[in-house]
Amino acid sequence: MSPTIPFWLVAIFYLFIIISFAVAVRRIMKKQLLVPSVLSVIFLPFSTVLFVFSSIGRGNQNEWEYFISSVMGFELWAWICLVIFAYLLYWWYLVFRSKGIRDV
Repeated sequence: MSPTIPFWLVAIFYLFIIISFAVAVRRIMKKQLLVPSVLSVIFLPFSTVLFVFSSIGRGNQNEWEYFISSVMGFELWAWICLVIFAYLLYWWYLVFRSKGIRDV
């Protein structure tokens, strides 16, 4: 069996995905940040599925080591996940900047 990262780290990752998806749907329903939120709703499931399925054949590395080695090896799936994650950080910046933390 391949090594894996600690469960708490996986839980934080998926919690980030779930909260981001819920906030994006809420922003769409409120018609706030409509285009960036729609892109987030599209990118979140796509990147999650891409990341999970691409990490299946990781061999003797954990998920993080495999992702980093894939980025360094210029593998397309890893760069797509990296760009989507950077976009999500930018989207969260827009969310916090638009109305403040209390309105999320």
